[in-house]
Parts: sequence; C-alpha cells; structure tokens
Amino acid sequence: MEIQKAGLLDSFQDAGRTCMAGLGVGQGGWMDSLAAALANILAGNDRAEPVLEMHFPAPRLCFEQAVFIALSGADFGASAHGVALPLNRRISLPAGSEIIFQKKINGQRCYLAMAGGWELPSVLNSASTLLKSGLGGWQGRALKKNDKIPLKLKISTLIEQIKVSSFFLAPYMWYRAAPFHVFPGPEWDWLSAETKKQIMETAFTITPSNDRMGYRLAGAHLEMVNKIEMKSSAVLAGTIQRLSNGQPLILMADAQTTGGYPRILQIATVDFPRLAQLGAGDSLWFSFIKMETAVQLMESQKQWLQQTEAGMRFQIAGFS
Repeated sequence: MEIQKAGLLDSFQDAGRTCMAGLGVGQGGWMDSLAAALANILAGNDRAEPVLEMHFPAPRLCFEQAVFIALSGADFGASAHGVALPLNRRISLPAGSEIIFQKKINGQRCYLAMAGGWELPSVLNSASTLLKSGLGGWQGRALKKNDKIPLKLKISTLIEQIKVSSFFLAPYMWYRAAPFHVFPGPEWDWLSAETKKQIMETAFTITPSNDRMGYRLAGAHLEMVNKIEMKSSAVLAGTIQRLSNGQPLILMADAQTTGGYPRILQIATVDFPRLAQLGAGDSLWFSFIKMETAVQLMESQKQWLQQTEAGMRFQIAGFS
C-alpha cells in the first residue's frame, strides 16, 4: 500500500499496550474499538489485527495488488475508480486501485482493515503507533506521502461485497442522542454541590483543542470546595479532569499515565466508541451509571460483536 497523499493524521492502531503503565508507557491504541473490530471482522481478520485510523482530510491510498478491505467508523466519502465505497462491507479491489476520501459526511475517525493485515513490527507487544514516544506503527509516526507499507497476504481470488445488516449497525445510530455514562472520580467530592448538579444537568461542548490525547470541554465553570493542590496520580483513558481554568478535560487513547488535576469523573468503557466519533463543536452530557449496569452493557456489546463475527464467517464461507 502506497501513501500517494498524506491525510491529517493517519496511523496504525491495535488494542494498544496493556500493563505498561508502571513503566510510564500509556496504552494508546485505536480510539473507536467497535469500528476497528467491525472493520477487521468484515476483512476476515482477527479482531486484534492493526487497522489504519484516519482523520479528515484523509489520505489517498494506492494498492499494488488485489486486496480485500473494509471501512468502518466515520464516513469520509470514500471512492475507488469513481465508484463510492460503502462503509461496513467487505470490498474487493483489483491491483492498482486508488482510494480517495472526498467529503466528511459524519464522524471523526474512519478505520480501514486489510485482509491479512500489514507487515508491522511489534513494540512492547503492540503495533500501535504511540506518536508522542515515536513507538510502533510505521516508523513510530503518522504516515507520510510516498510511504510504502508491505502487506501480509497475497490475494488471487476475489469475492462479492458482503454487507452487515442494519441491525448490526444500531450502536452507531444513536451515538449523538445518548448521555455518556460516568462513575464518580476519586476527587468528585472536591466539587461544590452546585457544580455537581450543573455537571449532571447541562451539556458541554468539545473545543477545537482535541486530539488522541484528550478533549478539552467548554461549559459550566466547575467550582471546587477543596483547594488542596494534589500530587500526580494515576489516570487512564476516559478519566475526566478538572483543569485550572475550571473546565473539564476528557483523557483519550493516548493519555499519559499520571496527572496532577482532580479526577472528577470516569467514563464507562462501553461509551468510548461513541466518544471517539465526536469532534469540535459537538455537545455531550453525562449520566451516572451503576457498575453492574455498565458491565451488562459491555457484555451486550461483546455479544453483538460475536454475533456479527459469526454471521460474517458464515457468509464468507458461503462464497469460498
């Protein structure tokens, strides 16, 4: 695969580096685990295979050999040979195909999975690109024009496109309409009673200062009753901190391992995929959730992926 034109930020991501926080290495990995897994399932890969995570403007890609691909997540108006490429399908492309992304229709991150995957080195048990540290992916950085990334799989036989039913796409159809489920953070009680009420009753807006490390939000000023200057403490993706300007910050996939701001809330893992598809100007609000309910929702999401994968394996087998 050759990068004929680089996008805003194109990088290879998998599930990231687990159990490395003690060494000061953040987990990283894909922002939208659901879209990444779905793309891999459609491509016939293991769900853990690295995918290409793209933002808009997205890259122009050329494939020297025939390939199977799948796109999921954000819709950037992909096309090849003048024909639109739909999301959430297994697509066959002949050798020499070029993919362009013409228009940002919805969402923030689009994922491309390649049948068989790319030849990428494993660094600390992951191929994910950790941009701040220059680890993993392709030379530890975002992709550039003229990069050529070797593919693992040589494909000689092509099959028809296979579409995921609308039932399977349901989790993406309501992502803008639902609150984000949260748990109280360790410093939640440092906030005033009025501020606690405002957080749970008003919306916040994602500012232009957002990236893979975090989303800065704008909204109600968060008043503190505890003015103690805290020491750096453990944080992780989904931690919501109260910054010195009184506004919240949501830590995302490339979050650091420690931070010195009060940790007021923690977003439930099941909502990370929805959060990953929001960007500047989008609004969000919060709702408390019980741990047992969050676990049930996570199990439902896992079952949805398992059912999708089983259905796809059956369909692909029918073509072979």
